[in-house]
Amino acid sequence: MTEPMTKSRTIRRIVAVEAAVLAAAAGMHRRHSLPAAGLLVAGAAGAWAAFRPGSPVFGPVLRHGPRDRPQAALTFDDGPGPSTPAILDALADAGVAATFFVLGRQARRHPELIRRMRDEGHQVASHGYDHGILVMRGPGYVRDQIARTESAVADAAGPGVLTHLFRAPHGFRGPATWAAVHSAGYRMIGWTRGVFDSADPGPDVVAERSATALAPGCILLLHDADGWDPDHARAHTAAAIPDICAAARRKGLALVTMDGLVA
Repeated sequence: MTEPMTKSRTIRRIVAVEAAVLAAAAGMHRRHSLPAAGLLVAGAAGAWAAFRPGSPVFGPVLRHGPRDRPQAALTFDDGPGPSTPAILDALADAGVAATFFVLGRQARRHPELIRRMRDEGHQVASHGYDHGILVMRGPGYVRDQIARTESAVADAAGPGVLTHLFRAPHGFRGPATWAAVHSAGYRMIGWTRGVFDSADPGPDVVAERSATALAPGCILLLHDADGWDPDHARAHTAAAIPDICAAARRKGLALVTMDGLVA
């Protein structure tokens, strides 16, 4: 399979495309053809949409649940990984079910954790196979990411365990992403708030940011692993889970899976 495209490679390609558009626009302007400003605006708008996770330009993205019910959802990306067992332990202690957007590659490495998610009542959803950025990828590539993740989760925990929700790595999407996801029978999922736990700011900071963000309908983005370094632990996130669950209780919020949030 093609090597996963990293964030930096994607940005370099976008910059190269924008430079080509600028050169073409300048040439057209000199020939009194299509105004250069129009091409530049279109190119800038496309880049903005690709890197803005909640933008509807490249298709609808679910960013929050109903705000008239006292519920919120904890979601975890990039796993399973070294910190997933501790996070599952903390969720079990709190009696909370969450949604894990798993990588197929990681499901191959840790099938026992996919089974544990299933057995403990969590929702397993798709984050693609290898965390590669999808902005510059075509529909066949995206569908292959989905299909390989389906196969990995099915091999780990049985058919039907992977639910048809998809979150793009980093939330970045290109023109083909939504169409490919939709044609595969999946719904595109974003988030209401992220707390940048991936920067490992400390358990207290992760808990405080999460407590501030939690509100009816909130989809909270957290990480149980590292999409680019599978052996990197998310110990700060794991340590913050008890306080996050306690904060939800203080606010009168039930923490539910994505299916529970939007049912």
